[in-house]
Amino acid sequence: MGGMRPDQIFSRKLKLKINALEVTQHLGHTRQGDYIHSTFLDVTLGLSHKTIVHVRLPSYSVIEGNMPTTRGFGDTFISVTQNLVANHDYQINATLGTRIYNRWANEKKSSDGLSMPLLQQATYGSDDIILGLSFATPRALLAIGYQRALNKIQNQFRPEEWEVTSYEDVAKGYATSAGLERGDDLMVRLERNFRYSRWSFYMASLNLIRLTKDKTLNSEGKRISLANTQGLASNIILGTRYRFDVHHSLKFLWSYNILRREVNPDGLDRDHVAQLSYEYRF
Repeated sequence: MGGMRPDQIFSRKLKLKINALEVTQHLGHTRQGDYIHSTFLDVTLGLSHKTIVHVRLPSYSVIEGNMPTTRGFGDTFISVTQNLVANHDYQINATLGTRIYNRWANEKKSSDGLSMPLLQQATYGSDDIILGLSFATPRALLAIGYQRALNKIQNQFRPEEWEVTSYEDVAKGYATSAGLERGDDLMVRLERNFRYSRWSFYMASLNLIRLTKDKTLNSEGKRISLANTQGLASNIILGTRYRFDVHHSLKFLWSYNILRREVNPDGLDRDHVAQLSYEYRF
């Protein structure tokens, strides 16, 4: 979000104020064989040439695979990015943001009333705070972010509860997420940009480091730390943008996971992601 997003706008016109609407169609695939189809709208408003507000409205998602198909609206993301340093060669920006969950992450259940994994929930079920700092030049971007969940997630999925169903073997592929207390995350994005009159391209490394272990409730209701939930998840990203004119752009992003944590109870476990976006600037 904010100054940590890929393919940042870099203009040598230091008084430029940016407003934009962007609609995105997202497709993600998980190692459990799920497909996540999401449509979302981003709104960017330049309050001044130094202050930008970015809002991502709740996406509508359809999640289908080996588990029962689920669908619904997701969470709201809001951030404010403040330019700290700006000259003709580089910019430094600071971002303060939040994610606000819109419904409980235990809403989606099977026809038998069993709780679905977090990956099948349209919401992540936590209010988060996000802090970020980015250094951008016309050719590169370095962004560092920190994310902390402010509440425990109200999900009750335990694979063993599915043992008497036809989904028994499939459910074992998902980590327990009952009462999840997600660990803190550090994000590091390093991006190289290639900008031309109408086309721009970029390639990036996106690294997510879980600083502390995730915790869940065991069958006795005791909160325990989960092994193998800390550490690095790393992704490569390729993207492009084509500008039809000063107002209209078409963007494409593709990401592939090259290193993952062994256990991901929060459901953030994608093999690859593809996004197609249309942006209108005004």
